[in-house]
Amino acid sequence: MRHDVRVLGTWHVHVDGVAVDIPAGQLRVLFTSLLLSANKPVRVDRLAEQLWPERGPASTRGSLHTYVRRLRKLLGSELIQTGPGGTYQLTIPTDAIDVHRFRDLLDQARTAKTETEELVLLSAALELWRGTPFEDMYSTWLDRDVIPRLTEEWFAATGRRIDLQLSAGASEQLIPELYELTAQYPARESLWLQLITALHRAGRRAEALTAYRQVRDILRDELGIEPSQRLVELQRRILMETDDTPASTSPRQLPHDIARFSGRAEELDALDELWDNRGNDGLVIISIDGAPGVGKTTIAIRWAHRIVHMYPDVQLYLNLRGYAPEGPVTPAAAAETLLRSLGVPNEVIPSGLDERSALLRSTLSGRRTLLFLDNARDAEQVRPLLPSTTALVIVTSRNQLRALSIRDGAYRLTLHRLAREQSLELLGAAIGQPHVAKDISSAGKLVELCDNLPLAIAIVAERALRAASLREVVNALEDEQARLDNLDTRDDNPYTSLRAALTWSYQALSAQAAAMFRKLGMYPGNDISLQTASALADMPQAQFALDQLVAAHLVEERQPGRYELHDLVRLYAAETAGQDTVREQNEAARRLLGWYLHTTTNADHFMDPGRHREFLVGAPPTTVPAKDFTSVHDAKAWFTQEYDSLRSVTAWAAAHGYPEYAWRIALNMTTFFDYAIPWDDGVEYYQAAHKAAKAAGEDLGEAYTLNSLGCVLLDMGKQRAAIPRFQASRTKFQALSNLRGTAMTTGNLGLAHVELAETDEAVEYTSQALELYERLGDNRGVCRNLDNLGSAYANKGEYWTAVECFQKAVALNHGSGHSDNEAWLLTHLGDAYASLKEYPRAIRAYRQAVDLFRHTGNGRHMAQVLIDLGTTLDASGHPGLARGIWERAVGIMTDLADPRADDLREKLAAFSGS
Repeated sequence: MRHDVRVLGTWHVHVDGVAVDIPAGQLRVLFTSLLLSANKPVRVDRLAEQLWPERGPASTRGSLHTYVRRLRKLLGSELIQTGPGGTYQLTIPTDAIDVHRFRDLLDQARTAKTETEELVLLSAALELWRGTPFEDMYSTWLDRDVIPRLTEEWFAATGRRIDLQLSAGASEQLIPELYELTAQYPARESLWLQLITALHRAGRRAEALTAYRQVRDILRDELGIEPSQRLVELQRRILMETDDTPASTSPRQLPHDIARFSGRAEELDALDELWDNRGNDGLVIISIDGAPGVGKTTIAIRWAHRIVHMYPDVQLYLNLRGYAPEGPVTPAAAAETLLRSLGVPNEVIPSGLDERSALLRSTLSGRRTLLFLDNARDAEQVRPLLPSTTALVIVTSRNQLRALSIRDGAYRLTLHRLAREQSLELLGAAIGQPHVAKDISSAGKLVELCDNLPLAIAIVAERALRAASLREVVNALEDEQARLDNLDTRDDNPYTSLRAALTWSYQALSAQAAAMFRKLGMYPGNDISLQTASALADMPQAQFALDQLVAAHLVEERQPGRYELHDLVRLYAAETAGQDTVREQNEAARRLLGWYLHTTTNADHFMDPGRHREFLVGAPPTTVPAKDFTSVHDAKAWFTQEYDSLRSVTAWAAAHGYPEYAWRIALNMTTFFDYAIPWDDGVEYYQAAHKAAKAAGEDLGEAYTLNSLGCVLLDMGKQRAAIPRFQASRTKFQALSNLRGTAMTTGNLGLAHVELAETDEAVEYTSQALELYERLGDNRGVCRNLDNLGSAYANKGEYWTAVECFQKAVALNHGSGHSDNEAWLLTHLGDAYASLKEYPRAIRAYRQAVDLFRHTGNGRHMAQVLIDLGTTLDASGHPGLARGIWERAVGIMTDLADPRADDLREKLAAFSGS
């Protein structure tokens, strides 16, 4: 009698070439147990534990005997024998069973004499796999004990087979398979090692480095660990292979050194001495204070470059804008910016300042760090940003920051105006010492007119290079100084002399550069990209104008492609903006806001391709081309980089008569907020957007922003606060005869009542929404409301009806590309199965949901599903697995400052399972 049994994939049993159908359920589990122990006796109590791990029938022996009798009838009476002591034995050649053939081939591979022979045997073994082992079987025993072990054997064999193929030079051929494997098993570091190696050996160096960044982010985000030493060494070898080494994956944000730096030798020696006297302190803080324009940032940059080699791991720079007209950067916003610079995904950045500070310290822990905090307002702004590791923190401020010295042990250096000799040295470095020596009297008068301020001297020196003589420069500056002094009554203010220098230098600009400078005076953000500046000034060739401004020391390019103005220069630029007519200023503002509106639209299209954007109907057009994107990653990276600017720009638009842009830009950021921004920030943002829409008199904007605010409150678990927002939004949509908006808010009302377990209201609203979406032919809306309706029925205890709703929604959503939607549907399907005590089905649904949320990067929602998965594992008799899952969920929620983390910690503390 010939047998063929396959379980490494779709179930398949043949006897003498004839397929045998063994019904799914306990009968198939029994056969599988005997199959895995083929030709060995298996005790009845062991079989009973495998078939009924939770609660068995009243007579397990009798039930087993009945099942064995049925198997003998299907397979032949001689196949299963009864042995002494209450045992059963399946007698069958092991080479007839694929799982045994698989293991026999692995054993032969281990003892192979050559790598070629080993590769042949491993390949033969792996060819026996045709899918997931024991597919379509639901068994706690298989899920717990058998499938994980088999999967690890498959991983080990696959990994060894790939290693052998890599050694044989098959790198290029392996890349597609390795891409697929890393996508399927993203936390398997060994697969990433092989992928990066294959890409590197195939000459695809850039892809190899990109793959390293991907696995590094995955390991940090999902497991809270850094890449292994093997991965780090591999990345380092790839980076060091050529001279055109790209930037390290650790941030290197220190602004470039000043080419014509001169003077300040004593101060630089003093900084060296302060650092040398640091003792054994792990953290060194050096504060440089002084009047505006005195050169604090310049000397800090020069000294930082002298010492940076001692801090090779991380180099961060942040302008805290302590005295900016629109107010300083808040400590919470500063911490968020630094965390993003360190590669921390936005979705794990918590909302509270204390939590952000703690995460910043943890992220920097063990890394030698140089942190440059420029233009601080006070010690309270700086203190939450301080690392706890071996680090050098350089702070510049107009304030002496005495509290930072007293409480945090900062070393202080006060910077004064330059002495006359130092000023002349600086002027000579800029225009050439022979020019200074030729007319030392005029040079002395020039630096005196500049009040010995380095910033003023640098600005005037650029103009002096093009003058006939220094006397001409002195005469022009004296005239300008006198004119400004007559208009300015401020006392002891260095801006008076600087303003004269700025005016004189501004008047020497080309028309194009001067126009760009005036437009930058309007811009409300901290720094501006080249593309944004081009839109603001309506200059397709903006680079030329910006280069002139950089050369004239009116603009700084501290990061490639991003420009900013010194605070004092910004004040002057704002004054010059008034030289344009009101119409010209209005056109510039509309260009800027239109560019941001349509660029955020393009980015959001990649973030959520299926989203309906009726809120853009009636939106102002853009007169300059918006930025295009090529991928979700590209769009998300742009949102992340521009987030601070977008916040400033939308607030400015709402306050200066352009609310129609403000609320629409905010709506374009909804998807990004859902993925990346802490809830409290979202509430604040959409409250401001709603005020902007109301100020614009746009009912459509009010309706949409009220709905977005309600959604954030709903995510926070504040259903009672969300419901009146949804109701007000729905009323406005109905008044506008807006069917889609009415359907959206009706469905959201249904969801709020679902979460409050108010079943009648939930069914009423959800059924209405379902009907509206069916009329619209909107499958996405139908799916969501089938989901809500299923949850409503689940609340009523009608679980099988709920399962039907969820299954319909899953089928309708499948293939749509809406992974988050599918993840939620599977989550709720798992909830319904768990309530029916269909634990294997529930566990499978939860695991699929976790994988989808991981794929989309939605950590907050993944954590919630992990809680449900842990609960189900505990209920199904696996308390140890449940604890591990809950601990993982706590870690994610803590990073997100989710208030539910505390409740879960208490649950774990009281949990007795292990």
